[in-house]
Amino acid sequence: MKRFILTATLALTAAAAMGDELHATDFVLAIENNQIITGAVAADGTAVFPVRVKSAIMGAEGFPNFTNDPGFTSRLGDLIPGMSIGFDILAAPRVWDIDNQNFDTLADETLTVHAAGQDILAPSVDVPVMGIVFGEAALDEGAFFHHHMQFLLNGGQLPEVDSVWLLQLQLWTETPNILPTDTLYIVFAQGDGEDELQNAIDYVENVLIAPPCVADLNGDGVLDFFDVNAFLTAFSAGDLSVDLNSDGVLDIFDVIAYLSAFAEGCP
Repeated sequence: MKRFILTATLALTAAAAMGDELHATDFVLAIENNQIITGAVAADGTAVFPVRVKSAIMGAEGFPNFTNDPGFTSRLGDLIPGMSIGFDILAAPRVWDIDNQNFDTLADETLTVHAAGQDILAPSVDVPVMGIVFGEAALDEGAFFHHHMQFLLNGGQLPEVDSVWLLQLQLWTETPNILPTDTLYIVFAQGDGEDELQNAIDYVENVLIAPPCVADLNGDGVLDFFDVNAFLTAFSAGDLSVDLNSDGVLDIFDVIAYLSAFAEGCP
């Protein structure tokens, strides 16, 4: 079953790569400030940046526990001709906790990334796993890129599992002086899990990607006396975690910076 799935999907991928249009299911790659950045395709067909989370439905291609979305593509001229694109898996897959509405729980299921003829198994604990180069930009000045990997839950084997999962990746290149992407998040849903897909995406965008609230030192989502007390305690102890202007010294400027952040509130 797995070999059949991969053969069929590779044929689809090769056909898709022949075109240069942007696909709504794909991450769009570009370079900004010597770093690979990712975007997505807007409703009008243009690319918007940054976008760090994409979703996919397992089984949408007709094979349970399998998808070849999202793909990775680029606009003409946005990459360096011939540049390689590789990936690493940054953490163990997570499963969506419907009751608590978060991705704090490690998945019992395995998640495999098939790329460039190799299977890379996501870790069962939070240790990074080195991946491989899965594609290269065209050598001409357009440097077009369009490649898909395949994602298999439990090796693509039955039975079908209903839930929502999170995979965290980072893209990199062997091209000198180009930094890897920030963490990318792929949210997979299958069966009954599709009902929770948007909630899971919202969690990734609002909790995992959203900029931290500097003044919320106890992390409870509320700015109050307890945060002020935490700042004063850390400041008195010489804890550089509250060195808010990053000059290596705790002084009045850090106090001013904290008061300013507290007054601005949290998003």
